[in-house]
Amino acid sequence: MREKKKDQAYETIRTLVLQRRSSDSFVISENSLAAELNMSRTPIREALQRLQMEGFIEIHPHRGIVIPEVSVIEVNETFALRMAIEEFVIKEIIPFMTEQRTAEMDRNLALQKEAVDKGDVSEYLRHDKEFHDHFLRIYSNALIFKTVQRVRDRFISMGANVLREPGSVERSFAEHCSIADAVRRSDRGGAADAMHRHLITGRNNVLSMPGNLGAGI
Repeated sequence: MREKKKDQAYETIRTLVLQRRSSDSFVISENSLAAELNMSRTPIREALQRLQMEGFIEIHPHRGIVIPEVSVIEVNETFALRMAIEEFVIKEIIPFMTEQRTAEMDRNLALQKEAVDKGDVSEYLRHDKEFHDHFLRIYSNALIFKTVQRVRDRFISMGANVLREPGSVERSFAEHCSIADAVRRSDRGGAADAMHRHLITGRNNVLSMPGNLGAGI
């Protein structure tokens, strides 16, 4: 029961953090979270410690719980990590792309296209995440999957801001199509190159967004 409450507290607080827009201030106390979630302070404290270890929050004795600003250094390091992992994974999974897995990839692209046509950024982001997760799941390495999920989640609010810029969603979708085309051709080098270009674009878009980043150059 204690583990269940701790996990519930973790997921709830993490969702609050991820839903926060980049321009929001977010300072809250352990006591207020315990009251809001109707839990004792023990599972709340354990969940907060886990979130602090993962870099989502900072805990200050006299200031409460603070979401740290993402720095330029963190953006560069995060995208470097994603490039190292996802470019490797996309090459490795190509021999395992069955007709069913390719069909799943194409269904996801069709859903992305619908979201692009509707101009629905939130819906597109869900399918964007699923597109990348599809290849990670095929590779079937739990540590790699969790690592990418954790570092990517830090940029959810930024991703939404970036994709609201004119032409950004269309460009992202075109890059996904390039990745998928190389996968269909079983072109391992081409798929890795397309993934690299896609992640470079994502990194540059985040870095160029005014007001998204803190200090740390």
